[in-house]
Amino acid sequence: MSERVCVVAGAGAWPFYLAAGAWVGPGNRRFGGATRIGFYSGRQVQGLAPRIREVVASVPLSAEEAAARALSAEPVERRVGEVLAAALHNGLTPPRVSVVLLSAPDDPDTATFEPVPHEGDAAWTTFQRFVELQDLRRASSTDELGAG
Repeated sequence: MSERVCVVAGAGAWPFYLAAGAWVGPGNRRFGGATRIGFYSGRQVQGLAPRIREVVASVPLSAEEAAARALSAEPVERRVGEVLAAALHNGLTPPRVSVVLLSAPDDPDTATFEPVPHEGDAAWTTFQRFVELQDLRRASSTDELGAG
């Protein structure tokens, strides 16, 4: 049985995940029932698909919110506060964001596969596309991933 992966676009999303173990983007982002997030960056789908652990659909992006959550006794709230602080440090400025906590790059629950290159003229995605994990593991190029 395969799992649905939401592949998100954005040059900054991939390094942010590697550093923070999370994805931060527009508030109220929907992931279409996906259990994992993948990253399209550098004209390829990167070779990790971390499991979605928690989704906070809409949260204020402010230093005050980050600090308040970072001081919480609740581990998920604390982690969200850390991620908000990292997003602010990286220069994110929208008033509200979605925060998705993900399995770490070295976590056994993070799926791995060979990076899938994209050879077309236009970007493979500029927002998000859905693919099955088994298809990512088999593909040698994005041409083999279909319309998404």
